[in-house]
Amino acid sequence: MIFFFGTRASKIKEHQLRNTSCPYCSTANSFTVSTYSRYFHFFWIPIIPLFKSSIAECGHCKKSYATANFSPEMNRSFEQEKQRDPAKRPIWQGLGCMVLLAFFALVFSISLYGTFFGPKNTTKSTLSKDPRRASLEEDIRKISPVFSKEKEPLTSALKECINYEIVSGLDPAKIQYFTRMEENRFLILLKVRDMKKVEVSSRKVLIDIIEDCLYAMEDLKDVDDYYIGIEGRWNTVLVKTPLEADLGGRFADKYKLLPFYGEEPTDTSKEMDSVPAKVSSDSLRLSN
Repeated sequence: MIFFFGTRASKIKEHQLRNTSCPYCSTANSFTVSTYSRYFHFFWIPIIPLFKSSIAECGHCKKSYATANFSPEMNRSFEQEKQRDPAKRPIWQGLGCMVLLAFFALVFSISLYGTFFGPKNTTKSTLSKDPRRASLEEDIRKISPVFSKEKEPLTSALKECINYEIVSGLDPAKIQYFTRMEENRFLILLKVRDMKKVEVSSRKVLIDIIEDCLYAMEDLKDVDDYYIGIEGRWNTVLVKTPLEADLGGRFADKYKLLPFYGEEPTDTSKEMDSVPAKVSSDSLRLSN
């Protein structure tokens, strides 16, 4: 496909210079200054206005002068004329830019409306269908740098082990923790705000350190399955479960941790729809 784009210029103002004379032919008050406005176009549609330039032409000898070659008296007269009647850029030269801004503003407004005022909030609908997601979000909010060593001995032991084996570049004092035990399953959630200091390719080493610490803890010898999630400053960056892993180190799917909270609930409404309705004996007698 061929694209046509570039810059064009249009004349927007003319000024007559007073009290001047042409340096070439010495004719007095013979200069007309034309001011041009240049703009960027795409398929000849003005998009963005660029800059203005002016050229003076002597009406007698037809010699032209750029503003850089103006004599002092020409510059003085031209500045006076601009103050009296400035050369204003026409609105149409930024028409394309304004149309684009209006389009993106419309799309953004529609997106906001759909998010907050639409007939169905997707996030709330999803959470209502799978309560495990709500449980996971609640546990993520419980990640904290402060916890009781007496009430949470497993979390305390894990923290001490990780501090000893910590990845280079991370400050162990800034790591936040949350752990939870469910039967023979153990959930470990960490929040590492300075994860950006670690190269993406090296971040999964933190998962290895956590697993080494877990396997070395005597109180967890009866645990069969570990579920590990690591939050960065803004999003989940690492996830490891018995069946799945997301160890790219940049963005991870935190919902891979949902099996920790049990099996996925079934949609009972669909099951009810799939069961054929029972026909009463009275209706059968009537039909006969």
